[in-house]
Amino acid sequence: MRYRLKKRLIPVGADETVPEGEPLVEIMSKEEYFKAYHTKYQDHLLMRNLERAQYCRAELLKDCVIGTLVIPVKKELLGRPVVFGYYMDQTRLIFIDDSGKVEKNLHEMDRIQIFDKTCVSHMFFDFLEYLVKDEIEFLQKYEEKLAEMEDRIMSGRRYRSDVPASILRARKELAKISSYYGQLLNISQTLTENYNGLLKDEDCALFYLFSGRIARLSEYGKELREYALQIREMYQVHIDMKQNHVLTFLTMVTVIFMPLTLIAGWYGMNFRNMPELNWDYGYLVCVIASVIIILIEIWYFTKNGWLKR
Repeated sequence: MRYRLKKRLIPVGADETVPEGEPLVEIMSKEEYFKAYHTKYQDHLLMRNLERAQYCRAELLKDCVIGTLVIPVKKELLGRPVVFGYYMDQTRLIFIDDSGKVEKNLHEMDRIQIFDKTCVSHMFFDFLEYLVKDEIEFLQKYEEKLAEMEDRIMSGRRYRSDVPASILRARKELAKISSYYGQLLNISQTLTENYNGLLKDEDCALFYLFSGRIARLSEYGKELREYALQIREMYQVHIDMKQNHVLTFLTMVTVIFMPLTLIAGWYGMNFRNMPELNWDYGYLVCVIASVIIILIEIWYFTKNGWLKR
């Protein structure tokens, strides 16, 4: 699919020719791109990068910029990302995409556009802006999710067995999204440097502004990762406290019944001349003494706060 850039995207017919030097945006599959462009070094480099794309990148070559975009899917951050490549020179912006995601984004951008698009570099800036337009809202919702998890731990309610797995998953997802922001920041900073002279000064200023926005998103993502780490530590502390309470309770039970164990062992020896061995009320006295000892111990432990949670 091809589009002219005349303040907005205007579709170009299959048989329609575009004058040389007119800004043009194209969307191609990998196969289409390879058939149309396979003679220059940058074409082979771009295809090679696409074959093993694992992160977002931008490379400034002599007369163009090439790179890949690896975009996490918000509904499944740990799943398979959307991957496509791009080529940009003075008059052409080509997206190499087999997923259909780029065409969908361009149509949505054209529908809600705010600024007129006059050149391909401006169009690429708008495209990057569109990719992160909802990121603040996404991060805020993720922060609310973490806060809810924290409240559940702090409330003292019964812990669900999936809490550790949820915390671990949150940390992995936030690590991935933070890495994505860092990669976009590298792209915008590379374009801002503009050491091949491809961009105009005003275009470099746009990518500089984009760098600032991505830097703030990246910082927010790092803060959420630290928040998730604190929640994990908090959860571990609560688990340790519960275990300590159980051990304390078992220790108190052992201490309470230790005198009874002594009495049972002492009078279980059954020597001939032991006191109260043949006494009619010996058993009753032993029971009453055991109950009194237990009550005294419980009163003493309670008074000192040893039986409290």
